[in-house]
Amino acid sequence: MQISWNGLGSFVLQGKPIAGEVALVTDPYQNSVGLRFPRTLSAALVLESHDAEEANNVESISGEEKKKPFLISHAGEYEVQGIFVSGIHAPKKDGTPHTIFRIRLEDISIAFLGAIDRKLTDKEIGALGDIDILIVPVGGGSVLDKDRAAEVVAQVEPRMVIPSYFHVAGLKQKLADVEGFCKEVSCPREDVNKLKVTRNDLPEEDIVVRVLSRG
Repeated sequence: MQISWNGLGSFVLQGKPIAGEVALVTDPYQNSVGLRFPRTLSAALVLESHDAEEANNVESISGEEKKKPFLISHAGEYEVQGIFVSGIHAPKKDGTPHTIFRIRLEDISIAFLGAIDRKLTDKEIGALGDIDILIVPVGGGSVLDKDRAAEVVAQVEPRMVIPSYFHVAGLKQKLADVEGFCKEVSCPREDVNKLKVTRNDLPEEDIVVRVLSRG
């Protein structure tokens, strides 16, 4: 599986769960956030954690084989071309509708927490189940800050953590950089342009952090 980052909470996950390669895109953002969203992304599946400019640019994603991508924005169980997704209702602190997701691709379980701004409930933790890779916002403001994000990492106990929602040049939203979170969790860190990972690459014991560069 390969994971790349567009900025904010937008990632591209690519893998071969059945035969051919399949792509999934999370939270495609509008250019009004200050970053230019890629023009040529295509995917079988799009996840939208909440309806806001940083996550709802679904029309920018073209479908595979001239089909519209399948959109998941609410709670439920889904399977699209060998990718299994569980949407879990997880409203923000002020009650704003928001969904987090469990993704199963190439025998790896990924938790995508969108723009969550609070610790997870026991019910949400139970719905996520065992997680290999946790994608968690860390920049503060309207999402988790470094301290709360570290608490969520402790709640989920993944094998790998990928930070999202941290400062990059051009972004209008004020977010902290990723350094504070990495210091807070004190886990081995590696910076990569794109992450290629198989189940055998996942650590057995210590949690590792992988910081992706915006593509």
